[in-house]
Amino acid sequence: MSLSPRRASLSHAAEALMSLTNPHRVLVTVVAVAVASVAVGTLACRDTTTPKERSMSIPTGPSETMGVGFTSSLIARGTLGTFHMQSKAAGYEVELKSHDETDVAVANIGIEAGGSSGWHSHPGPVLVVVKSGTITFFRADNPNCAADVYGPGCSFTEQGGLVANATNQGTEPVVAVATFLAPPGAALRIDAAKPDNCS
Repeated sequence: MSLSPRRASLSHAAEALMSLTNPHRVLVTVVAVAVASVAVGTLACRDTTTPKERSMSIPTGPSETMGVGFTSSLIARGTLGTFHMQSKAAGYEVELKSHDETDVAVANIGIEAGGSSGWHSHPGPVLVVVKSGTITFFRADNPNCAADVYGPGCSFTEQGGLVANATNQGTEPVVAVATFLAPPGAALRIDAAKPDNCS
């Protein structure tokens, strides 16, 4: 039976620990083993996990808007790299392509009745599926700032760089799931000021 390099190095370190009698040497070896284990784990999972995203409802500049009753809980995030895939099956055709290194992140979204995300944008495209409740979605690129409405079972996209605000103007909480495509390690949300064309 062969051991993986990680198991072999940990096994070797354990044997070294057992053969040592000097307490100072034991402490130094334990620290070295711990650092090596973290390094091996980091290399094995490069860019597959990131720290929890910063608060999605706290503005970072004086003109930015604050989300109210809005939560975004990261489920998972990993680096896909560059990709180009085409799928043609049973008459259904789709193509996805990225020229740059790309993270894929998935988050649960919640908006309380009367709440909103606050004005914001994203560094890349976002796919949103509404599970329950209704999102009234305002986009800065609409000259009259008219809203689009998405109920349960509806999906919509947000283009990277587009300033928008997701609101819940109903009485039932919104539950949605968002899938983000973003540069590796980038913040998934960029706070923004309310656009001039939106009252």
